[in-house]
Amino acid sequence: MKNILVRRLTQVAILPLGLLLLALPVRAQQNSIDNFDVTQSGGQVIVRVTLKNPITAAPGSFTIANPARIAFDFADTTNGLGRNSQEIGEAALRSMNVVQVGDRTRLVLNLRNMVPFESKSEGNTFQVTLSAAGPSRTERAGTPTFAEGRADVQHSLQDVNFRRGRGGEGRIVVELSDTSTGVDIRQQGQTVIVDFLKTSVSEVLRKRYDVVDFATPVQSFSVFPQGDNVRMVIEPRGLWEHNAYQTDTQFVLEVKPIQYDPNKLVQGTRSGYSGEKLSLNFQNVEAK
Repeated sequence: MKNILVRRLTQVAILPLGLLLLALPVRAQQNSIDNFDVTQSGGQVIVRVTLKNPITAAPGSFTIANPARIAFDFADTTNGLGRNSQEIGEAALRSMNVVQVGDRTRLVLNLRNMVPFESKSEGNTFQVTLSAAGPSRTERAGTPTFAEGRADVQHSLQDVNFRRGRGGEGRIVVELSDTSTGVDIRQQGQTVIVDFLKTSVSEVLRKRYDVVDFATPVQSFSVFPQGDNVRMVIEPRGLWEHNAYQTDTQFVLEVKPIQYDPNKLVQGTRSGYSGEKLSLNFQNVEAK
């Protein structure tokens, strides 16, 4: 009986290697970004990304208005460039970053200002064309712009949270249903108004949020329907400035406190006069 067992085990052990490999599950070959090239033609900036294998699905993308960035997520792809960043300095394109997290790699194009762009895939090449068009009137005024919104998609607010940052800034974090949700943000007097276009919000999130206990410039903010949109009104106090950005489906609005500086004509990080103070002496001059 012992001899039979030994013989059977021996037969399994000496199976051909090819038969054993056929029995193993076949895993799809992981792709990699192998080359990154930038050219300028007719005022347009053309970014070509070459991958090891053909692209089977278009990478997901999203934009951030301030600072101006365009990001593309390549699933099941590694960074084969041997570097994580590169300075470029071609027209609107300042630099690029490539960040690998697990089996996903994100390509980020850092811009001087947001410009229209188009992307397409051909074989193992992914191409992004940045338009030569200048910033819009809204962008020149320093107001962030986000997605214009898609009418064929039902948008909604999934969650609303408030946090305090390390610098004492109030941070409102809104979870959107999708990256194509249109956002319009503007400042009116001492309030900041954010409209989420063609968007709905549940009864639970429709309310006035009292956040005075967080000790930030934001005392309260309200979320409520406004026609086909959802409006968020933020009411800060004191000296403050705001900044908004979006990462994937997460929209963030920060309201930062400003420490008053008597040596600056314009408070905060906005541009204004800087330099030595002047003392002017006038004699026998009309007051006007």
